[in-house]
Amino acid sequence: MQNTTTIGLIGATFFIALTHAVMPNHWMPFVLIGRGQKWSLTKTIFITSIAGLGHSVATCILGSIIALIGLRISKYAETVAEPIAACILIVLGIVFVVFGRLRPCKHDHNHIKFSDKAIVISLFMMLSCSPCVAVLPIFLAASTISWGSLFLLSVILSITTVSSMVGLTILAYNGVRKINLCAIEHYEREIIGGILSLLGIIFIIIH
Repeated sequence: MQNTTTIGLIGATFFIALTHAVMPNHWMPFVLIGRGQKWSLTKTIFITSIAGLGHSVATCILGSIIALIGLRISKYAETVAEPIAACILIVLGIVFVVFGRLRPCKHDHNHIKFSDKAIVISLFMMLSCSPCVAVLPIFLAASTISWGSLFLLSVILSITTVSSMVGLTILAYNGVRKINLCAIEHYEREIIGGILSLLGIIFIIIH
């Protein structure tokens, strides 16, 4: 019976993590900003992986806390932490739009380049502040079986989340490279900023 329950929890964790990672705010910002910062695919993948790992670790830590003190904190995580992540997206978008409008000359192709360190920290915080709330009850259920089961679910959650984010980022990145953006290159940062802000607004509304 215990083995059947564990298998069920593993399956639920995998599918929830996979579904959660498919959400655009888990991979689209990395593709858009990677394009704006002229990052290579390797660098974009690396940054996506680090942010995804931070997202997974934050979820696992919160899940462990949930397992210790119950589900009361999950409501707080959903109503406060996720809007914070959405606001970070909006702020990043506004920064891109503002700096895009501050370019020295209309025909100057030496675009303003933001600090990679600042952007990476923002992306990391954006995902770390938005744990996968849907998986928290599963952590609580796993803790009633054994802490070993909870650790196993943490590993599955992390691998599924990071690999899904990286896979979608690679597909989207390669897709963007095949599109001829010369006609809109002058407004590249404004477009990227607008999309990031729109993503943040959408996730504030749906949450």
